[in-house]
Amino acid sequence: MATASRIKFMGAGVLGTGFVLVIVVLVLMGSTTVDATEHCVMTRFGNPIEEQMGTGWSFMLIAEKTCFPLIVQNFPADPQQPIPLQAQTADPVTITGDVAIEWSYDPVTVFDVFLEKRSHLAAEAVVYNAIREGYRTAMAGWSVECDGTQDSCLEIFSSERVYLADSVKAHIERKLVTERGVPLARIRNVFIRDIDTPPQIEQMRIAAVRQAQVLDSVQTQFTIDSVSSARDLMQQTNAATAARLEAQAYAANQQLLQLRIAEAMAAGMAQACSGAQIQVCVLGGSVMDTWTNMAGRR
Repeated sequence: MATASRIKFMGAGVLGTGFVLVIVVLVLMGSTTVDATEHCVMTRFGNPIEEQMGTGWSFMLIAEKTCFPLIVQNFPADPQQPIPLQAQTADPVTITGDVAIEWSYDPVTVFDVFLEKRSHLAAEAVVYNAIREGYRTAMAGWSVECDGTQDSCLEIFSSERVYLADSVKAHIERKLVTERGVPLARIRNVFIRDIDTPPQIEQMRIAAVRQAQVLDSVQTQFTIDSVSSARDLMQQTNAATAARLEAQAYAANQQLLQLRIAEAMAAGMAQACSGAQIQVCVLGGSVMDTWTNMAGRR
């Protein structure tokens, strides 16, 4: 009897331990964690029963969680592996762009994104498609080189390129509005890291830039020469005007003319009798007068 009682007690103990283990396993299987950097929705049979699960441990009995990361996402996911995007410009020329984009979910509208797409992967696919289409749509309004016939032309390889990323961003965001009228995601930054054109177009573009530099140099030199010529012409005009006014003054005042003649004769005489080798200077008279004066001095 004692042995039977002992066996019965041991069997009950084993069953109790097994029951506890089952409970522990169920608890562990039904438990999950929620990180502070994600928004998780709890569903049961597809129906949302908790719009936003709390951070930390949560017990879910016959329930599932669907999470959306709230941190900034990158396109492409690996920055070292660019995803070339092809587009046609307004010229039209097919170009290939290396584009990097930062995007994220809006914490205010992320539950609407869940109702719309039901998973992060499905929403991410829409974001990637919007990036591709938005890039192509934006590039269709830009040109590799403007020919001057358009009323308004946006040229990629010009000072207007600073607005290219903003144009791409606007077109991507326009494609991210859901049927509920809320943005599926927010585009934070757009970086146009590189744009490749066909080799023939690139060579023509480089040649055009060089020709423009030569033309600018010629125009600059022409401006310098024009300014120099204008200065010389002004000096000659001023000299001719001064001579004409002086001639008019002499014609109107004969005494002024005689005064200028006398000044010129005085200056000439002073120059005639100057010099260290001249001992006697006689102006006027004859050679005989000079000899007589020299004989008298003796």
